[in-house]
Amino acid sequence: MKRILPAFVAAVLVHAALLTVDSRWLIRHDTLSPRTQVIAMRLMQRPPVAQPNIQPLPAPPPPLPPIPVKQVLKTKPVVKKTRVAAKPPPIKKVAVLPPPRPPARMTAVQPSPEPPPPSAMTESETQDRHESPTTVKAAAAATPREKEHVSGEKPGTAATVVKATPRYHHNPPPEYPSLARKRGYQGTVVLEVFVETDGRVGDLRIIESSRHRLLDRSAMKAVRRWQFQPGRRGDRIIAMWVRVPVQFSLK
Repeated sequence: MKRILPAFVAAVLVHAALLTVDSRWLIRHDTLSPRTQVIAMRLMQRPPVAQPNIQPLPAPPPPLPPIPVKQVLKTKPVVKKTRVAAKPPPIKKVAVLPPPRPPARMTAVQPSPEPPPPSAMTESETQDRHESPTTVKAAAAATPREKEHVSGEKPGTAATVVKATPRYHHNPPPEYPSLARKRGYQGTVVLEVFVETDGRVGDLRIIESSRHRLLDRSAMKAVRRWQFQPGRRGDRIIAMWVRVPVQFSLK
């Protein structure tokens, strides 16, 4: 065993030396003998370029003779007459009405009760007092009724007279005209109404105006359709004239 080990080490060293020598030789061989590359080149001549035919420029034309300048006459500028526009008519200022007021209250004032006739007044005098002095139709209609009641009573006796009154709870109030409300019209209209025995209005007229036609017409239109509690003389129903005030007020 001791003999083989030195021989093995010597063989390894020899092989290592040979490998190093062989690698160096290969490197030197590669550097000393490089490969050569052959490049083939071929020269070619360009064809001649054709030159364009240059023609000489024509001679310039002779200068034109100067143009004679004519004297221009100065003309006065024409002034155009412009029409003056007519002034527009003045704009009328419209008065702006105030905003509508709240609905007005219309109250029909109950007629003030008149004192009863004195006991010494006769029935014929009472009849003349309630008849219309100016309305012929109403007076003629009231006359036979009064005569009928007079004939049923004894002469010389006085009966209590109860005047006719409007039924306010059933009658619609007069309409307040919108134009009158805008203009602030107010007032009281006093109407004299002839009440039939059935409570309807036979005739009516204005005793005291409110000084505004709109209010007067509205009051007459409403009262003409009213119902009344007919008047009485004693126990008998009679037709009579009564006064009804109608008030128009803005509140």
